[in-house]
Amino acid sequence: MLKTGLKNEKKVGQILVSGSLALTTKNSFGVHVFSGSFAEDGIVSGKLSRPKYKESELLKSIDTTIIELIPVEAPVLPEMVLKTIYDAALLEIANRDVIITRLNSDILDLRAKVTELEIVTQSLIVQIDGKDLVVATSENQTQQANSKVTGTIIELQNSIQKATAESIQRVSLFARNQTLEKQVEQLREELFGKAAKIQEGFKVSDDFAAKVVNISEKQYPDITFRGRAKDDGRGRFINGPELRVSNFTKKPVTLTFTQDGAIAGIFKAISSITLKPGENKGLKLETIDKKVDGYKPSAGFGLTGDTEYNGNIIIKSAVGSLNIPVALQKQRGDQWG
Repeated sequence: MLKTGLKNEKKVGQILVSGSLALTTKNSFGVHVFSGSFAEDGIVSGKLSRPKYKESELLKSIDTTIIELIPVEAPVLPEMVLKTIYDAALLEIANRDVIITRLNSDILDLRAKVTELEIVTQSLIVQIDGKDLVVATSENQTQQANSKVTGTIIELQNSIQKATAESIQRVSLFARNQTLEKQVEQLREELFGKAAKIQEGFKVSDDFAAKVVNISEKQYPDITFRGRAKDDGRGRFINGPELRVSNFTKKPVTLTFTQDGAIAGIFKAISSITLKPGENKGLKLETIDKKVDGYKPSAGFGLTGDTEYNGNIIIKSAVGSLNIPVALQKQRGDQWG
């Protein structure tokens, strides 16, 4: 690193010999320039003035105390506070004295009340002791009477227990018989209901039955919809579309409907229904043209011939379920097959 200024020992030696003449850092305008790239940078010169004093005046200042140059010491005073603070403190003390006087009066009143209560308490203790004595006497008499009837009570309890056990057995058997009779009657009615629905052409589960109305061509599934490729999803039901459900039990039955297989989604969703005991209800299926139109064969030229897509409408309850076979028949021409 380049040593500049007074760190440059060589330059310092020149200054000691030649003085300010050794400094050459002034530019043409007489200004010192410091660039940091020369060893002579960072050194300036100035004149050293030597003051002159009058000897007579200096002699006058010897052993003279100059008050203006000595700091003034604060006088020592007693500890004090502002009068405003002192007055406020006196007022607060006076207020507290009033409060203390009032509280002392309240304390005296309370002490008097405590003394009265202690007197009343002692009187009540005496009364309680007397009543305890009466109770002890009564308990003694009661124990003597109880000892006389204990034998009779034991015999009576044994008799009651035997009678109670026999009554419980009779009631339990009677209730069990009634429950069994009701179950048999219910099963008989459900069995007769199932048999009746089967005779009517219904498919039956454990608690409901279902039937497709208007099955005109039995060689096809229970619900069959046929549409031509050029009809944009429109067509007609060969079998169906009316579906009838029935509750042949004595309890309400809630049914839900879903679609599965290749035909899933061609029908509008059927909301769940609740059938009252013995209630029949009819439902009408509706196809979705856009869904049906998506099945092949489609309109226009194609190699796919008449095609049948199969699946089921699944009807479920809490304890049973039924599958209703469904077919979607898409034909290219005017005749099926």
